[in-house]
Amino acid sequence: MNNPLRANIALTLERERARRGLSHMHMAELFRTAEGEKLAYRTYIQTVRQKNNVTLTTLQIMANGLQVSFAGLLAGSKKVPDWAHRLDDNAIRRRLAHIIDFERQRRNLHRYEMAELIGVAEATYMKLERASGNISVDTIAAIAKALKLDPATFLFSEKNPPGKADTSSPTSVPKGL
Repeated sequence: MNNPLRANIALTLERERARRGLSHMHMAELFRTAEGEKLAYRTYIQTVRQKNNVTLTTLQIMANGLQVSFAGLLAGSKKVPDWAHRLDDNAIRRRLAHIIDFERQRRNLHRYEMAELIGVAEATYMKLERASGNISVDTIAAIAKALKLDPATFLFSEKNPPGKADTSSPTSVPKGL
């Protein structure tokens, strides 16, 4: 799959590595969880090479380690609103859930029909709609493609109306970066 999100993430990681003057090994050392576990070097290298389907949880570890925004990792050089830089992986899940539910209702589709449209199993769709599970960037890109939206920016678009539980609206300040 030609995924612009993978390319944006890889570019951002390489740009940050060059800016900091770090080797790949030292760059990978920056990625530790709150529990002190580090992200596998192999995961980092495969992400830089665009060879793995990185998940939101892994991206949050990378964003935290680099002290960059989650939106910046996904959007790359594309402009996103200032509020989007404060989103974390949970806010992204909630925002994605709201967008797919909004689009499903706008298109007057049943859940199984929306699952078919975005190319996921119905059980996976239900997890997406509930903002649960560890969503991958390939899934996000596939959803954007099916909805004919830009994968790098649709999660941060102010055209997508915020939902009641969506803390990513410009008037609120979500937890995270």
